[in-house]
This record gives sequence, structure tokens and C-alpha cells, in this order.
Amino acid sequence: MKMIKIKKSHIFLYMVLAGVMASCTFPFTTATYKWKIKWDKNELEFKKQFLNQKLPEHSKGKPPNILFIVIDDLGKYEISAYGSETMQTPHIDKLASGGVLFNDCYVNSPVCSPSRAGLLSGRYPPRFGFETQPMELYPNNLAVYALGKYMINTGDFVMDIKPKFPPEWQIQKQGLPPTELTLAEVLKMRNYHTACIGKWHLGYSKDMIPNSRGFDYQFGFYGAFSLYSEKRDSPNMVNYIHSSFADKHQWKVGRSETSAIRRNDKKIKEERYLTFAIMDEGLEYMARHRNDNNPFFLYMAFNAAHVPFQAPRMYYEMQSDEKDENKRVYHAMIQALDDAIGTIMEKLEAMSLEENTLIYLISDNGGASYTGATDNGPYKGGKLTMFEGGVNVPFIMRWKGHIPEGMVYQNPVSSMDIFMTSTQVAECPLPKDRIYDGVNLIPFLNNEKQGLPHEIFYWKADHIEAMRRGNWKFLLSTRDKWLELYNISEDKFEHYDLNEVHPDTLILLRQEFDLWKNELKAPLWPRLMDHKFVIDGKEYLFPA
Repeated sequence: MKMIKIKKSHIFLYMVLAGVMASCTFPFTTATYKWKIKWDKNELEFKKQFLNQKLPEHSKGKPPNILFIVIDDLGKYEISAYGSETMQTPHIDKLASGGVLFNDCYVNSPVCSPSRAGLLSGRYPPRFGFETQPMELYPNNLAVYALGKYMINTGDFVMDIKPKFPPEWQIQKQGLPPTELTLAEVLKMRNYHTACIGKWHLGYSKDMIPNSRGFDYQFGFYGAFSLYSEKRDSPNMVNYIHSSFADKHQWKVGRSETSAIRRNDKKIKEERYLTFAIMDEGLEYMARHRNDNNPFFLYMAFNAAHVPFQAPRMYYEMQSDEKDENKRVYHAMIQALDDAIGTIMEKLEAMSLEENTLIYLISDNGGASYTGATDNGPYKGGKLTMFEGGVNVPFIMRWKGHIPEGMVYQNPVSSMDIFMTSTQVAECPLPKDRIYDGVNLIPFLNNEKQGLPHEIFYWKADHIEAMRRGNWKFLLSTRDKWLELYNISEDKFEHYDLNEVHPDTLILLRQEFDLWKNELKAPLWPRLMDHKFVIDGKEYLFPA
């Protein structure tokens, strides 16, 4: 046999290539250890002891029922009560006219999961390391990362240039930390019946799901999205499929994995349009507990109007004046949602629950402008951004006979006020070992307290920081080195950057922000990518 001679220089080259290939297929174990998620055992024990304490009887007997409605990705300018010129939402408008419409409400994050963590904990999520969306899948080596970064068209989603790869068992621990108290857990101290119906998106491992976080009953899905109709090609359903890789992933997943529909952690087959299934489940739950000696807390989290876009054909046909197919399906989804809320309010009144039920309705963040279906009206930016379009949201509160009807409240409030208002009304104590960031809104609405409920609002997500104090608001990227300053009272739509005009103001604001930042825990998991936005000709990258 003839021997093949190989030059020494070629041998060296092959060895280098082999090393590169090996490194590309071997997990970055050194990077994984940095992201080891641990829960403080002392904090867990303290929480357990706190929740087991006995409370004195409520001063007014039975506390009110609490109905907490969360809408997904709905901007203010898709509700006619806020001045929408493209959408009519008569049932949401009616809810507002019977209570208080808040004209300046901020969520603590411009994206679904951290925002919900703040809603249910009453605390800024960065306080406990919850800065960005939990990710169910990370690239576990350089080859997979390179495939995602260079071979797959991710559109406006930009992969992190310094990837970090948590191991699978760490990914499972992402979500609302078990050391945090949920509103459901606190209300159970007052013997509330508790239900989570709809979208959860705060963890899917055994210790993270609703049934482990204070909810007696659960219906819905654990992840970021689910199909509205399991039958994608049903003649009674109209779909609009976006071209983005994220949308394609959603349609591929369908109702599997964390998008599966579950009842008390058991997968079920659900044939109803999901908006109406959530409505039905909520109404059935209220009917079951309407005459109980103990009140109920119903957390009803609609996934409308989040992607993927699916609408009943009946509602699609009602939007025949809209020629843009994307917007037509989207508007049909909102109209179906509005009808569902109308039915809930009608049945609530028919069950004689209206006067003893405190009702909230809020969106988890601004409209997702990147879908092309919404532009958040005159607000700058949208979901994922910390401009007003991403964090200034619709919020309505109603409690017949206890707060004013038909009021438009102008002072800025926070989504975290829902937690504090609810616990105060129910006369639930709160532990002294942590800071709560909300206030009880009822004294402000009834003129028992004067002044502003809040003077300062903070936002932080990885390299993006923002703060509003009084009339001033700044935004910056510590990584990309851009910085902007706005006078919100004079420029609510953030047209005029005053960074160079008021440098002294900016210095003071940033000093105050840095003091707050020192109170925060380190992020519990790494950001995987950013979303690129081009707004007024300027490029921004916000954590996705």
C-alpha cells in the first residue's frame, strides 16, 4: 500500500481545525457556573413562618372579592376610552365609566414576564434579579450559537455578542423566585379562594407553577404564548402569520411544551377560542364561589392581543373596513376581547357580585409595535422599549360604592399599586424584611390623601436603565453609550432630547438611580438577545 505523506505544516493545521470543531461542540461549562440560581434558605424559612401566622378578624367582616384582569400587549391607543380612533371598545369603556381611568400608569417593565412578576409581588423585579424574560432555550455551545447568529435570519432580533450558556437544570429554575410573596399567597392568609386563569409566564418547574405559588385553581398555559385555536386551519378561524423567526417558532410549538393548555398542571384538550375559554373559566369560578363565606381572588390573565394572531371569522368579518390584513386580524382579536370583558361584567352584575368586588384591568406593557399592527398612537416606542409607548399603559379600577365613578385620575401611578391596594383592603400584613414599591390608591382616589402617589419610577433591564422623577425622565444604555433626557410634563411623547441642555439635572438623576441600583440583586439569568428598533431615524437595542 502506498503511504500518503502529509507535510508537518498541514498536520498542525488539521490539529487546529480539530480543536476548533471540538470546542464548538463542547458546552461552555465555565460559563454555566456563573449563572447558578440559588434561593436563600433563610428567606424561604422566613416566608413560610410569615404565611403561617394567624390574623385577627377583618374589621369589616368579609373582605371584598378581587378580580384582577391582565391584558397582553395592549397599548392605550387601542382603547376608545383613551382616545383610539381605530378601535371601539365599548365594554372596556363602560368599565372605566363606572370607576376610575388612570391616565398615567406605569408598568415596571416593558415586557411580559418581568412586568407580571412586579404585578404579583408588588416589588420592582430587579430587586430580586428578574430583569429580562426567562428563556426556555439557550445555545449550549459555540456551534449552536454561531448557527443562530450567522445562519438563521433572526430579523431585528440581535444575538448577544458575549453569549452565556446556563445548563438545563438552571434554565428550569427561571421564573418568579420562591422567596417572593405573591398576591395570592398573601390573600390566602385571609382565607381567599384563589385562581389563576390564562397566561402565567412566571416559571414552569414544579416549584414555580401557579398551584405552587398560592393559587388553588389553575387553567391556562405556563409560557409566553399559546395558540388561540388549536385547529390552525379551521374555517371558523382567520390567521395572520408574520414572517419573523419568532412567529414561525410560535406556530411550530403550537400548544406543546409550555404552550400546552393545562388545568391544575394536567394537560387538557381545549377546543374553545382561548379568549372565550378564559372568560368561561373565570365566570364558572366566580359562580362556584359567589355565595361562599370566604371571598375569591381571581387573576384572569388574557393572552390577547399577543402573537400569534388568530381571530374568529365572525369578528374578522366585522373589521371589513380595515384593508391591512395584519391589522384586521389584530383588531378582530381586540374586539373579541372587549366582548369577553363585557360578558364578564354583565354576569358579575347578574350574580350580585358587583358591589363587593374590587376590579382591576391593566395591560402588562405597551403595544408590540414590531408586529406592524399597532403604533401606540403618539407615544414613542412600544413593547420592549422603556419609552412611554412601552411602559405607559391602560389601567382601570372599579369598586362600586367605594371609589368614585367616572373619574379620570391624572397623577402618575404604578402597576405595583395593585398589590398594595389589594393587601390593604384585605387587611393583610406584609413582612418587614423587604421593600414594597406600591401604595394603596384608594385614599388618593377618595381625597383622603393629597399629593402624588409616586414621585419616582425606575426601570432596569441588563444594559438599559431609565428613571422618571417628577417631570424628568432619562434613558440610557450602559453598553451602547447613548443617553437621553426628557421633560415629560412638556414633552410626553419624547420628541426633544434635553441631555445637553440640562446636564446638571441629568447628573442628579443618575446619582439617585445609582443609589437605588445598589439595593438590587444581580440578574438571575443572562440576556440572550436584543431587539433592534429604529425610532425617529435612530437605532436602539433593547433587551428582548
